[in-house]
Amino acid sequence: MLTASMAVGHLLTATEREPPRPPHRHQARLAPGTTRMALSQLAWAHAHETLLWASKGSRSRYTFNYDLINSRDPTAQLSSVWHIPSVPNREKLHGYHPTQKPLRLLRRAILASSREGDLVFDPFCGSGTSGVASKELGRFFVGAEKEEEYAELAGRRIGAADRGVVLREIPDLGQRERF
Repeated sequence: MLTASMAVGHLLTATEREPPRPPHRHQARLAPGTTRMALSQLAWAHAHETLLWASKGSRSRYTFNYDLINSRDPTAQLSSVWHIPSVPNREKLHGYHPTQKPLRLLRRAILASSREGDLVFDPFCGSGTSGVASKELGRFFVGAEKEEEYAELAGRRIGAADRGVVLREIPDLGQRERF
């Protein structure tokens, strides 16, 4: 069964390509004998990820668990901007990947777009963050990574994750109706 989480997984990791390099830093001459970097020649740091959520057509079946990712405050509206800090060092214990995503981001995206027992596919697995999040949320996972070093890193991280550990932390999950 194909789920929306499969498309989200692909689109999430499609941005994991190496970011463009900043332009060469040219020196701007301010006064005789004085040089300083021109502000217009500095590059902005990539500080966001874009998530796309799509279905095949108007009759497509999909999952969107709004109630699981929204605030517990019934008057609050889910924002399209999620403020999630960058990857903490504890998530890099098994190794380093240059474009590793925060586990909190992948947990939230997978929780929003899939159900327990669904299959999540990540064709650009990288360090395996989507696999760790899937396992912790009780989803099945298939990932692909062409770089052997990162495939091994993903295997170590996913192997160390506990199945369903995050599900036990979500209050009243067992009380929800399955639709």
